[in-house]
Amino acid sequence: MFFKSVIPAKAGTQSSKRAGRETLGPGLRRGIVWGMAFTLLALTLPATAYAQAADTAALAAQGEAMHKLDWMHGKWRGEARMQTPKGELVVTHTERVGTLLDGTITLIEGKSFGADGKVPFNAFAAVSYDAHAKTYAMASYAGGRSGSFPLAVTDRGYAWEVPAGPSAKVQYKASFDGTIWIETGDFVAEGQPPRPFFKMTLKRVGDTDWPGAGSMTRD
Repeated sequence: MFFKSVIPAKAGTQSSKRAGRETLGPGLRRGIVWGMAFTLLALTLPATAYAQAADTAALAAQGEAMHKLDWMHGKWRGEARMQTPKGELVVTHTERVGTLLDGTITLIEGKSFGADGKVPFNAFAAVSYDAHAKTYAMASYAGGRSGSFPLAVTDRGYAWEVPAGPSAKVQYKASFDGTIWIETGDFVAEGQPPRPFFKMTLKRVGDTDWPGAGSMTRD
């Protein structure tokens, strides 16, 4: 709070000419200085409090949980097939996978290339782990759409699903046999058998320093 020093006018003196005017007396100057000091202190408190409140147990659990996705790290390339209203679309598909925040989240970028070199599909996802609920979640961004979805993770795979209208959903399942990463997508409507519409088959082609490369340093 800023404080003001108001000097009241006295009748019969020169000060009466300044009736109602405020002056920046020593009290006001001190109030401004102290107000600025308290404001700056308040601005620094949230960051300080957050740093002190780091949940080391949760961080350790998150890092351990992310190890189930270690097999995904690196660069991948292969083929993806998708059923569309115009027929089957076949593309060269790539993935790159790495971690941030000391290995407590896993980041994934998927990018497809058509025969003409154009990119018909590009997606980004961040996988996190809630140490208290003991659940994984994936935040996904693609084609102007986004969402956060529960993710079921195994030692060599994962599964997730997206709502697709009343009594319908899209299910994705992935597996890794030590060499090949396969992911499939099925449209599932209540009372009907699953309808496959997507399949990608990838091989690991190398390591990647993404996304950690190029991070900021102190100097």
